Amino acid sequence: MFKPRDQGFPFLSLCFSIIAGISVGTIVGIFWGLFVSQLVSTAHSFHSPNHWIDLARTQAYQLCYDGCGDSCLYPSIIADACYTTTKVDLSSSNIICDASKIWFWAERYPIPCLEAVGEIYKADALWWKKFWLRALYIFVPVFGLLASLATFLAIEWVVRSWERRPRVTVRRGEVGIRAPLLPGVAVAVLALAVLSTPAAAYPCPSYYPPYDKPFANANGTLYGVIHGWLSDCYDETYTCGESCTTSPADGKVTCSPISCTRSRPVKLPADFVNGAAWRVEKCGFRLVDAVPGVVDKRVPNPRIEGALWVKIAVSAFNSTDIGGEGLDKGVRCLYGMI
Repeated sequence: MFKPRDQGFPFLSLCFSIIAGISVGTIVGIFWGLFVSQLVSTAHSFHSPNHWIDLARTQAYQLCYDGCGDSCLYPSIIADACYTTTKVDLSSSNIICDASKIWFWAERYPIPCLEAVGEIYKADALWWKKFWLRALYIFVPVFGLLASLATFLAIEWVVRSWERRPRVTVRRGEVGIRAPLLPGVAVAVLALAVLSTPAAAYPCPSYYPPYDKPFANANGTLYGVIHGWLSDCYDETYTCGESCTTSPADGKVTCSPISCTRSRPVKLPADFVNGAAWRVEKCGFRLVDAVPGVVDKRVPNPRIEGALWVKIAVSAFNSTDIGGEGLDKGVRCLYGMI
């Protein structure tokens, strides 16, 4: 008499579990998506305006003016810093912010320019913050599926427990919730997939010491140094040993070479300095053995480091008016040497 009801009840409970699981998963996914949208829309910077001004001073103008030290592998970052200063246009206020035009001024860190460039860094940092917050959207289907699965299994466990209520022993171990293994497996696969591939040719600073070549103008009132610190290296493959195996059948030993890789410099700092020396001489300077004073004013053309792999610094930008905003003809020539 009750057989049709017993056969139909499991089907109805299964349908109810599926519908409830989908509903709960959808609600959880929607709420998570709304939560992430709220995080993205309200994202802001917690730093003070002085933080962004200091960042503009050090990461844009100072890097463009002074360049990077001997540990710098990629001089292209200097060009990037100089380019950042060109993104600011305050011409309506008669303020020039382009570092390539004010590098020899006494006041080459205008506060309005620092504030404007700081806003660029602030906007960039905020963009990245929102980018990583938007990455949380990937958990919408994940949390939705987990919520659906949890709801489905919970309802099924309740229904089966109710069906088996007359029994003395209830085997609840038959129903279990197993955590999905896919995220862990995916992370492991991604970790194993990250393989490093050495470049065929690349700059390296640690094989030979830096090399300097002093120079001076005709009357010795202006002098400087051509400084090289990078070597041009490539990866060389060589035989560093052998691996041998013995056959268990006849005892025959078979050996094969083992290959290793090492860096080999093909162009030294002195080579880059000597390659740039003729350009300096073309600007009216002569090469000397030593200079009589401090050389601490870099000629801030990023193409010199980027293309010639040397840094050129002088004792002053104007040999006749130290500290003024004039520019010596020889220094101007050095700036435009490439």
